[in-house]
Amino acid sequence: MEFKIYRVFLTLLSRGIILTAVMPLACYIRVLAAKKLGDSTGEREGRLTLDFRKHTDLFGIILIFAFGFGWSKEINIDVSRLKKMKRDVTLISLASPVTYLLMYVVLRNIGGLLLGFAPSSFVLASLYFVLVRAARASLFFGIIALLPIPPLDGFNIFYQFSPPKFRRWYFTNYQKITMWSRYILLAVFFMDSLTGGEFSILGFLAYLWRLLLDNLIFFVPDVAESTLKILTELIYMA
Repeated sequence: MEFKIYRVFLTLLSRGIILTAVMPLACYIRVLAAKKLGDSTGEREGRLTLDFRKHTDLFGIILIFAFGFGWSKEINIDVSRLKKMKRDVTLISLASPVTYLLMYVVLRNIGGLLLGFAPSSFVLASLYFVLVRAARASLFFGIIALLPIPPLDGFNIFYQFSPPKFRRWYFTNYQKITMWSRYILLAVFFMDSLTGGEFSILGFLAYLWRLLLDNLIFFVPDVAESTLKILTELIYMA
């Protein structure tokens, strides 16, 4: 029981990293990209900062700690200030997802490097668990953001290159599409639980992305040599 409580504690720490470091960085990069492309709306609203308090709301914080997923405050973009709308909206929309995906690589490398110094260290094994969990969450955040479902970044990119007929259909059915998008996103989030682990859309997409991103992870500790129970109880469950 005590070990399970400790594992929950480490999991909450990993979610704290997402909340206070990874998510603010993704928001910051998005606002910075918008500023570089001509729109300083986010900067004027105080979002060009790494202070997580400027990017999160209370409900989003609760969801992240309770379920491991949530959202940040919406970052407003004034497209009229962009020079080349299709290109610039695409680049701005890619800013946050790419940051999340890169942070997956960074956190995995940092965790592996640290544990490689002392594979039998209880403290480093715990830190490795925290960083791997945070990395996995960052990967999922990036994947979710790229889904072509409104109002996600993936849909914003798709919309820029969609035919006029689709745009007219979208505006005509905006309210219905928004409602069904919420249901679809909930189904994506909970598909794994609803199917008893038999099928997970996010899990499948994560597998595909890891085929690419894991090639950038250079520090992978040999946990087989460790004699501490925490490595089998924590790392293999990460």
